[in-house]
Amino acid sequence: MDVLLAPMRLAILPPAALAGVVRYFHIEYYSPGAVLVPATPCPMLTFFIRGGSRFADPDGRERVHSEPFVTGPLSQHFPAVWEPGTTFISAVIEASQFSRLLDVPVGELRDAVVPLADAAPDWDGAARLEDGLRAGAADSSRWVAAMSDWLLRRLAARDNGQRPFTLAPELLALPTPDIAERYGISVRQLERRVMASYGQTLRDSRRMMRYIRALSALVATPMRHGILTRVAVDAGYHDQAHMVRDFVQFTGLAPKALMEAAADANGALRLLRYDDASRAVVVSQG
Repeated sequence: MDVLLAPMRLAILPPAALAGVVRYFHIEYYSPGAVLVPATPCPMLTFFIRGGSRFADPDGRERVHSEPFVTGPLSQHFPAVWEPGTTFISAVIEASQFSRLLDVPVGELRDAVVPLADAAPDWDGAARLEDGLRAGAADSSRWVAAMSDWLLRRLAARDNGQRPFTLAPELLALPTPDIAERYGISVRQLERRVMASYGQTLRDSRRMMRYIRALSALVATPMRHGILTRVAVDAGYHDQAHMVRDFVQFTGLAPKALMEAAADANGALRLLRYDDASRAVVVSQG
């Protein structure tokens, strides 16, 4: 593949064996400069093929991260600067399945960026995978295959027959006591299980679900008069103002300004720009 002619950004569905664990793989080609990562309920596991990401550590010091790292759910937008030539692949992981890959509780990774070597010191083969991704020609299909194989080996090695607690998105529309009754547990037990599996409360899960639905709709649909009101209603917001408040926290901008900024191929919100094929993958996960 000629990376100069390829799309700068790809979203690729995982193989069938990883469906339900990995939402999709995000691949970024030669994408330097300031970037704003919107909030997301999904942890992500990232390997750099070249370049790196510069952002502030918890102690306030800024440094370049070029080693594999994992991020937990992001409850707010996250600014970073990508070094020249930055190219990477990220596995966007279903939060409820994260414990099948790593022992660190997903809630402890909320709004954090942790080197994979710290989050999973026992994870054999990470260095070999990193070397393999960096070797040879730029080939997104090869990168996805290598990372998928590695993740599948990890799942197989850790499989103890147990499956984590999962909550069907459509159930979030129900009152909390009704959800607890569906699972035959108390409200308190339900809240504990949701926090353990998703790294956030039921209230936050509902809020994040509305935001993701609205963002997916905006990415999928050209801006036109009246669309924001329709998107807000369809996503479950009380009104457009309610949606705007969430978007300002989760992305840093109101919806209309966000999509206008995303139109800039070199802007900080370029992560919301996709070609048709990749857009279909991302929107299908909303």
